[in-house]
Amino acid sequence: MRSYKKTTLIILLLAFLVFPSKIYALDCAIPEPLQAIHDYEAVFIGKVISSSDLTKNTKLEVVQSWKGVNTMEVKIYEDNVWGNTYKAGDKILVFANKEFGFWKVPLCAPIQQNVDETNEEWDVFGEPVTLKHSTGLLPLYLAVMTFFLYLLNNYFKKRKKSGSD
Repeated sequence: MRSYKKTTLIILLLAFLVFPSKIYALDCAIPEPLQAIHDYEAVFIGKVISSSDLTKNTKLEVVQSWKGVNTMEVKIYEDNVWGNTYKAGDKILVFANKEFGFWKVPLCAPIQQNVDETNEEWDVFGEPVTLKHSTGLLPLYLAVMTFFLYLLNNYFKKRKKSGSD
């Protein structure tokens, strides 16, 4: 019986030495940016246009992109509780994945704030992607307006013909 108590005491003492002394609920092993470029679908530097503290979504003007994003503007979403809120004008290095069609920044992504896109340390990511200018809904708007004006023109032509007979 006595050896059982000694064994238990030794196991408990070893447990305190073996297990870490600090454990954090949201402590992440954040990868180095060079490794992270392979782990995420999008890697780019963006300048903050607007950021919501409530929803944790941020609208960015893309300054430089290496992967996944080729448009001039993009929205990113973060966790509503643990996500970041940014100030307009901040430049951030973003690592994101597509989730339900939106760019989501995972909790442990190696996001960096106040970065300089001209810094040579980003050369490790390779050649930047050429960015496309977004036209938005302008072509659709122009097509609808052209069709509307065509119908309006035909209406007045028919009305003029029927009135002059």
